[in-house]
Amino acid sequence: MLKKAVEVGLGALIITRENVEKVTKELVKKGKLKRHESNALLQEMVKKGKVQEKKIEADVAKIVSKTLTQLNLASKADVRRLEAEIRKLKAHKH
Repeated sequence: MLKKAVEVGLGALIITRENVEKVTKELVKKGKLKRHESNALLQEMVKKGKVQEKKIEADVAKIVSKTLTQLNLASKADVRRLEAEIRKLKAHKH
């Protein structure tokens, strides 16, 4: 579910880029924006999109970490430690 939410967020960024391209092309076509200005605008929007993407990823990581802490789930390290203990106990039993 979390993966889908992230994908949707990233999909929204892609759609936004496509929309910016479409709008800038239309403005150039109508003569309200010069081609080099449209390229600069698109570059700026892409740059801002990448910054937003990193922010979203960091925010999601914080939320996931907080949620996992609240759920008090075993970490991979905990599971590995328990597996090692089980192997050790089995070895002593035989």
